[in-house]
Amino acid sequence: MQDLLNVGIDSIGFYAPRFYIELEELAKARKVSPNKYKEGLLLKELRFTDIGEDIISLGFHAARIALQRGNINSQEIDGVFVGTETETYAAKSISNIFTELLDIPPNCLTQDIMNTCASGTLAILDAISLVELRIVTKALVIITDISNYEKHSAGEPTQGAGAVALVISKNPRIASFSRSFGKVSGNVDDFFRPKGNKNAQVFGKYSVQSYLNLQMKAYENLENQIGDINADYFIFHGPYARLPLKLMYKLISKNWLYRIEKKISKYTPFPNSDILDRIFSNVSIVPDFIVNKLAEITANSEEFESIKMRLRDVIKNTVLPQLHIPMYFGNMYSASLWAQLQYLLETALKPNDYVYFGSYGSGATCISGLIKINERYSEVIRNPPTVRDIMTNKVKKSIPEYEEIKYNQLKPELVWAKIQSLEDHPGYTLRYCDKGCLLSPIQGIEYCPKGHSGINTLYFPIYATLITIIKPFDQNDLSPLKDGLVLLIGKPHIGSTLEFELRRTQSNEEGSEAKGLLNWIPIYNANI
Repeated sequence: MQDLLNVGIDSIGFYAPRFYIELEELAKARKVSPNKYKEGLLLKELRFTDIGEDIISLGFHAARIALQRGNINSQEIDGVFVGTETETYAAKSISNIFTELLDIPPNCLTQDIMNTCASGTLAILDAISLVELRIVTKALVIITDISNYEKHSAGEPTQGAGAVALVISKNPRIASFSRSFGKVSGNVDDFFRPKGNKNAQVFGKYSVQSYLNLQMKAYENLENQIGDINADYFIFHGPYARLPLKLMYKLISKNWLYRIEKKISKYTPFPNSDILDRIFSNVSIVPDFIVNKLAEITANSEEFESIKMRLRDVIKNTVLPQLHIPMYFGNMYSASLWAQLQYLLETALKPNDYVYFGSYGSGATCISGLIKINERYSEVIRNPPTVRDIMTNKVKKSIPEYEEIKYNQLKPELVWAKIQSLEDHPGYTLRYCDKGCLLSPIQGIEYCPKGHSGINTLYFPIYATLITIIKPFDQNDLSPLKDGLVLLIGKPHIGSTLEFELRRTQSNEEGSEAKGLLNWIPIYNANI
């Protein structure tokens, strides 16, 4: 169909925090109609991070899963690209943190891309370009974000968090990118977050119009380059599930209606169509304004009914399935689009299918493109964990619990414990000083910049068994790490299976020269 690059996605992994709330309960707590969230925004749940869980925590998990699913040794990676709009530091590379945590060789090119919700796509484009030029052989792209809005604000129900990691290489097993991309950018004040502020702000209808406007322009820009776009599925950035659907209606109304027979000739029924019927039972799949336009351009009532039903099937099967992602995870910013792709790969796509994507970043920029699914994609996609696994691995919280955790009213309940490795699974080796500061692996500077003594090379298994609990955690004392102890969250029983995670920590005892310096330490969680 299109001229393709021999560069694309060789592996992919997704991760989201386990904590969630039901938006019907949030609506009642905020004294608004539940239908405003359920039908107006097409949202059911949102995911949010635990105390100390940040974009490094989420991105590490997604990257680990991508490498594991693709059976890729981290030593093969020579480029790490991070796409995010969620700051960890104002001035320090995020991608460099990941190289240390994931045991990626120091002879590696690293780059951070921050461009609101288009950050992840731009990171992918940079990786594609450098792999195509053979500057990088195999790139790891980590797309990780956490969205935050003020309590009681209109944006609160759209919050979400998650990460997607992709391995980009030549001769990719999963999918290849087309050579052409639609692109449009402009100075638009549709969304902003002042430096140092945690919560984003939007301009309601203006923000929606900016999204729709630039998405349409990027579609048309790509169409001007390659001709008619015939894709099997359409994925768009999803701040909330209703918005991509609005975009599809605009696309049909403006670009499809007068060539509708051609546009509805190609589609494959989604394998779990009954799920779509149940979840989207209250959605008018073909809205009235499109029905009315169809009536004007069709010759007779029989043709009108045939086209209307066919169009309904096309929208239902090519657009609705992937809206499960924003519906159940909330707005994951730059990770939203690529999590939808992974969901489709695991549920519907097959070799030689084409996926159109429209990536939108407020401020504003929009990138569109095509991806072709390759013959060997199932070699990777059949390996767990899948998006559905992450979707079902969740812990429900009440609205008061959500507010305490989300708005930093709690301290983590951690204890030091002894564990025993489950040997069938690999782990990670990290280096810490005697006080628990994470050390660089680079020879010559592998000592603590704060002046603490000791270089302790410690191994942390991905999965382990709880042997015994030793003592409570003191935030200002990380020295038990060098004694072979690990931090434990939750209240598991002795003998429980635990999973390795990373959480942010910050000591209050450092001098002014270390103020604001962050650290990440292993924490084991039994919620698996």
